[in-house]
Amino acid sequence: MKLFVTEKAQKDLARFDKQTQSRIKSALDNMTKDINTVDLRKLKGVPDRWRLRVGDYRVLLLYSGGEATVYALRVKHRKDAYK
Repeated sequence: MKLFVTEKAQKDLARFDKQTQSRIKSALDNMTKDINTVDLRKLKGVPDRWRLRVGDYRVLLLYSGGEATVYALRVKHRKDAYK
């Protein structure tokens, strides 16, 4: 599985403290190695969209099944992630 982090997601990630950044990066790395080790769920009502839960933060993902490619679109606090 390939993971691409969009520019918006990189900017979102840069706003968090170093410990939170490390936790999120570690979760993304674990997801690419073994998808069963992370809290990943499909979003209802939106095709090809998933969310990765890392504590109080959510990484919104776009999954391109044909190429097994995942794009990290945004990284938000859970209260803002689904707006």
